[in-house]
Amino acid sequence: MLAGEDKPLAGRFTLLPLDDVYYGPGSVSSLADILESNGVRRAVLVTGRSLAGRTGLVDRVLAAAKGRIAGVFSETVQHVHAGSVLRAADYARSLGADGVVSFGGGSPNDTAKAVLLALAENITDTGGFERMRTRFEYPATLEIPPIKGACVPLVAISTTLSGGECTHFVGITDEKRRVKDLYIDRKLTAKAIILDAALTLDTPQWLWLSSGMRSVDHCIEAICSGNAHPFTDALAAHALQTLARTLRQCRAQPDDLAARTRAHLAAWMSVSGLANVTLGLSHGIGHQLGARCNVPHGQTSCVMMHAVMTWNKDHVGDKQRWIAGLMGVDTAGMDAESARKAGRDAVLQLVKALDQPWRLRDVGVSRQDFPAIAADAIADMIVATNPRPVQSVDEVMEVLEMAY
Repeated sequence: MLAGEDKPLAGRFTLLPLDDVYYGPGSVSSLADILESNGVRRAVLVTGRSLAGRTGLVDRVLAAAKGRIAGVFSETVQHVHAGSVLRAADYARSLGADGVVSFGGGSPNDTAKAVLLALAENITDTGGFERMRTRFEYPATLEIPPIKGACVPLVAISTTLSGGECTHFVGITDEKRRVKDLYIDRKLTAKAIILDAALTLDTPQWLWLSSGMRSVDHCIEAICSGNAHPFTDALAAHALQTLARTLRQCRAQPDDLAARTRAHLAAWMSVSGLANVTLGLSHGIGHQLGARCNVPHGQTSCVMMHAVMTWNKDHVGDKQRWIAGLMGVDTAGMDAESARKAGRDAVLQLVKALDQPWRLRDVGVSRQDFPAIAADAIADMIVATNPRPVQSVDEVMEVLEMAY
């Protein structure tokens, strides 16, 4: 238990309409039953080029569906450009699709959720996405247009550790503005999720490990949130302990299915309940690093977490000391500041132990990119809920410089 958090509690906690999570090697065999129970006869499978073209995994998913997948869309694009979503939605309409199955990492999963949005709201051009995007004006003006139509059922089969399949929101990149917009609605929640470790063995090692660091980022920003909650604290704490151990195991022994399953479950726990907890700068900057500089989501967390934790250090109480302990650091005998620094350093050491990039310069971001990234980030509602209040573009630039 985290000391110093005995504050009065009252309010409402929202649970998402996720019915089932199937996990462990071979769990994809449940796919046909899941589709049948949700009345799906003609699903579209949304996946990526690499999974569709270089492995036999798509065939395994099709076989597990037992004829309930009518076609495969494999032209997903990293960071989910609006044009790619429109093509996927058009393909789903051409099939008469009554459900969607996503297979892969964040890009196929977010594309699938975006297809749900496009079908429910009859979006056929980029103007439709403009109409439905979340609008935020710093510091607190927020408009979230609701989805009025019905969404077809979504089943998500995850091959990475980002945890995005467990959420009720999606980011779609506007190619012209080079900004990732957010769309939020409980109707975007998957009906069921399949976490089959045997389907992850062909996931590139850098992607598996960096997406795991994305889930570490979920844990840390949830724990340090200004409205942290006992439910999410408990899940984030267990997930962080598990990820700190299993990611190292996965790097040392990539075919360890038990470790991969534990990591998969930790990724799910890292985002459970986050509909109720605000996040911060690492996620907010990360969204725009992806949209503007094409940095993979997991790597945005690798390069931003330590800098953001350092910038926030005087605004999160003793939570970074707690993080140190969760990550296996013995802080007994340390003074408060040394123990908190140990938490920040433990995160950076894990990034390096996984051989992931840890500076912005390592992922192709230059100082010339900073002004646009900072301007886009401060328009992201997640930045406004950072535990240390962000007052200006210049302060975002300061964090970017720390991460450079």
